[in-house]
This record gives sequence, C-alpha cells and structure tokens, in this order.
Amino acid sequence: MRFARVALGLLLALVGLLVALAGAVAAFWLVGPDNTVDTGEQQLGSKGLAVVTAPDLIDRHGPTLHVTVTGNPKPVFVGVGQELDVTSYLGTSAYTQVVRLSLPPKFDTQEMKGGAAALSKPAGLDWWAAKASGSGEQSVAWPMADGRYSVVVMNADGRPGTDARVTLGVELPGLFVTFLLVLGAGLVLLIVGLLLMFMRRRRPETPEQMGPPVPQYQPMAFAQQQSASTQPTTSTPPPAYTPPSTGSTPQPGYTPPPNGPTPPTGSTPPPGYNTPPPGYTPPPQYPKGPVRRTKVIAGGIGLLLVATGCASVPAKNVKTAAASRPAVAVADGQAVVKRYNEVNNKANQARDAKLSETVEGEPTLAQTRAGFKISLKVDVAGKDKIKPFTYTKPKIGAPQFSAYPMRFVMSSTVSGQPDNQALAVWERATAGSPWVLTNCVYPAATMKVPAVDGLRVPTKADLNKLASLPQSAATNLAAYLSGGTRSPKASIFAPSPGTVGLLTNRAKEKIADAKESYISTVTDTFMASGDPLTFITSSGEALVFLSVAEQYMQRIEPGSNAYWARGSATAFSSGVRYTQTLNLDYLHQVALVIPAKGKGKLRILSIDGQLVGAGGS
Repeated sequence: MRFARVALGLLLALVGLLVALAGAVAAFWLVGPDNTVDTGEQQLGSKGLAVVTAPDLIDRHGPTLHVTVTGNPKPVFVGVGQELDVTSYLGTSAYTQVVRLSLPPKFDTQEMKGGAAALSKPAGLDWWAAKASGSGEQSVAWPMADGRYSVVVMNADGRPGTDARVTLGVELPGLFVTFLLVLGAGLVLLIVGLLLMFMRRRRPETPEQMGPPVPQYQPMAFAQQQSASTQPTTSTPPPAYTPPSTGSTPQPGYTPPPNGPTPPTGSTPPPGYNTPPPGYTPPPQYPKGPVRRTKVIAGGIGLLLVATGCASVPAKNVKTAAASRPAVAVADGQAVVKRYNEVNNKANQARDAKLSETVEGEPTLAQTRAGFKISLKVDVAGKDKIKPFTYTKPKIGAPQFSAYPMRFVMSSTVSGQPDNQALAVWERATAGSPWVLTNCVYPAATMKVPAVDGLRVPTKADLNKLASLPQSAATNLAAYLSGGTRSPKASIFAPSPGTVGLLTNRAKEKIADAKESYISTVTDTFMASGDPLTFITSSGEALVFLSVAEQYMQRIEPGSNAYWARGSATAFSSGVRYTQTLNLDYLHQVALVIPAKGKGKLRILSIDGQLVGAGGS
C-alpha cells in the first residue's frame, strides 16, 4: 500500500513540476502582464514599394493585433487594410509579401514583381483600418475583424526601398491569468505529490497510551448462546412462546423477539440476541485514502483551466472571400467635402484649372475648365470672380462596394444660396487615388431630394422593378429636350423649374436667330453622354446622375459668312469666319428620380449646363 502511495505521489510531483515550469515560462517570458504574444523583432526589407502580409496570414478575429516598426532610416508608414483596398493601392507595383510565419518565429517571404513608380502617400488615404506614420518607431493596435486584411509597411513618401525591423504581436485577453492558473495548478499537484510521498500514517497507540480497555461487543453465534442457555441458572427463563395460528390473539405479556440474524429453523433465539451492550460506540469510518481527494482537486483545476483557456482562443475567420464595404465612413466623407470647399474656392479665385484637377473629375472638371477659359477671355482684369461658397451641413450616402471605382453621394445646402441645394457624387478610381467630385447639380430649394441614407448599388432585381432603365431614361430625356415641350417623350417626365426655363429660353433663341438675314435655319439637338450613375434609395426608387451634350447649330445662308464676335463663344472661336454653320456646344449635368413601375413619372431634379465649346464650318 505504501509503495502505491509513493508511486502516485512521485507521478503527481513530476507532473506538477512540469506544469508549474511551463506556466511560469509562458506567463513571465512568452506573454507577460500585457497578455501579448509576439514574434520578436524580425528584419524585413523590400526593394519594391512595400512589405505586405498575405491575407491568409491573419485568419482569426477577436484579439488585438500589435504591429511595431523600428530601424527604418526614412519616415515609415505602417497600416492595416482590407484586401480589396491594399490590392488596388499596390496595383502592378513590386513589393515583398509575407506568406508564412514559421517557428521559431521567422517570416517567410515572396517577391512580387512589378513597377517601381512611387505611390501616393499612404497616410493621406482614409480606408486604413489602423495606421501610423512618421520618423522613428511606429506602432498600431488593431482589434482584429472578421475578413481578409493585410499589414502594410512602407516608406511614408510612397517611394521604393523599405528596410525595417517588424514585430507582430497578438493580445489575448486573460492569457496571462490563464498561465498563472496553470502555474498554480502545477504547484498544487507538486504539493499533493510531495505529501503523498513523505507523509506517514499515524502509528497505533500502546496499551499504556490507550488507557483502560473499552469493552467491545462481539455478537455470539446463536448455537453458542443456545448451549449457554442450557446451563443451569438461578433464575428461570420465561417459557418460549409459539404464536398460535393466524387470526389468534397473543398471550398477555408477549414481546416480539429483537431483530438479529435469523436463527436456524426450528429454534427460538433468546431475548436480546445480537443486541449491542449499553454504551457501545461503533468505530469511525475513514475515507479510502488520498487518491479520491487528489482526483477531486485535479478535476476541478482541469475544468478551470479548460474553461479559461477556451475563453482566450480567438475565433476563426468566417469571411474568407473579399468582402464589400461602405465607400467611405461618414466622417471621412465630410472631411472630403470640407477639403473640396477649401481647394475649390482657391482654384476659383485664381482661375487655376490645374488646382481644380486635384479635387474634380469629369464631367464637372470639363465644366470648370470651360468656365475658367471663358472668364479669362471676357474678364481679363479678373474683376468678375466667382464668389466663395461652401457646401454646408453635408449628408453622406455611402453604398457598399467590393471593387473600385467607389462612389458616395452628398446632399447639402449651399452657403449664400438659400434658393438652391446641392446634390453631388464623389468618386475614387483606385485605392491610391484622391476623392474627386464628378457630378454636381443644384436643385431648387423647393424640389424634394431623396434621402441619401441607405443608398445602395442597384442589382438586376432592383432595376427590373423600375419604371424605366437608367440608360433608356437618358435617351428619352435627350429626345424630350430636343423636341421641347411638344415632344412625345414629354409625358414621361415631371420637369424641374430649371428644365422648363431651359426649354423656354432655347425656343426664344431659335426664333430670334432665325430672323437674322445670314441664318437660314436653327436646330437644337441633345444627346445622352456616357453611362448614367445609378443608386437605389431606401424607398426603392433610383437616383440617377447623367450627362447630356447639346449642340445649338445655326446654318448660314449660301453666299454669306459669319463668325463669333462677342460673348462666351469667343473664348473658343474668335474672328474665324465660317460659311456653312455656326455651333455652340453645351454640357449639361442632370439628376433625376426613376420611381417603381406604376408609381408616376420620372422626376427631373435639376439640369445644369455650361458652354464648353463654340465654332463652325
């Protein structure tokens, strides 16, 4: 028995020592009180534009990822971004990809071939989930989200040639406490094992130590009692009583025999048979030994460690494919609008088209360039400048996109223009491109503009529910504008005040120009330009932005000639004589709403034009 106890104690002591050592090493060397396990500093360099982790490398979510970069001689950038953004940003550039983390901690890399042209500065991009940039040590802490993400380390100026020491760490809540519990469990097992090995049982006491003996009751066998009862005694035992047959009444004074072993058949036990004597106390019952206690302690510790350990294990990523995301966060969209207000006003005051190119894209940029060109021609002194204005209280509608280009819609009021509101689209062509304003109209304040909250990119099912497809609506709108209020397509649309004004003015101009002696006929033709931008509102309607090109043409009488001598047209054609035609070219931006089938007409919110060319033949 002693050998089994010592063997069990030795086993528990060895296991406890190993568990305690493992818990101590893990708690105070691998993890520490910050609950973070890291790779230590790893030297990473790239002749390309960046060092990037493969999306499959970060395959869990929940804990916090820590990335620290040191040792780069140049200002460095470190960021975490979704795969669709990082892939678009790097494009066809050369970079180094970290494809695996092996043990002991070491990064296995793969060189991705491509160009070496500098990228746009990464710190200025708004799609990073976490980022840091500057000289010296840079670090980010990012709560790991479900999806495909990559860590990017590169020079802050976007130029090639990165050489830095990188440390990746994962912070698991409760990990330090878990390893402390492992340490404590090991110590408990060690102590229990030592007690089993060296604690001796208490020896029995000697008769002198025990004192006077306590009478111990030993029940006699019934045969012995029976033989003893045959010996003559001074008293006469009561006669044995045999119960009469069933239903009879016992004799007076009868007492049932006490409980005890069943006597042999045909005999009757004496009274008090096998009854303990007065004052007898049964001996105490001891547990079977320390084995049961050890099982209980070990089982409880095991359950505690398993429960705590499971709570610290991060969940596996579910989103394994490139997911979509909102084009922009609301705060970032408002920051884009704020920057546009500042840059646009500077460009307008300086009539600087190059500056406008940094914040505008087509077709808005084409209108801006034309406006500056006309202003420089007809207002050489620069006295008639555009009054500064801003988009105030912008509301941002950011649909989900899974690829570039991405777009968001702004709805706002306009400072100094209480009779108008603004509705605009910003676009980013790639992850490394700036946000630029591409479409912008100014509906009258009386027009009901759809809410931009909840905008989404249309699906085929969305388009099938509309009263008209966007491209068909653009074609029909061009036909309506070309034919005027009497056009067969006029019944499809509910025109805006600006639309009515445009058609009225063009009709008057055609009548007036046709009266000129050198003009034979006048035509005014509209044509849809480009593909419409369509968004589905929360009500199921379509908010559509499109462009329409207009050519206002005057045919010259045979034998006559004409030229543009004054006005805006001279900015594009001045002093050139034409013998066949004169033409004015306009570019109009339009916003309209297409309702669901059977829900009414297509509503034109606004149509805003700009002369972009003039000439003749």
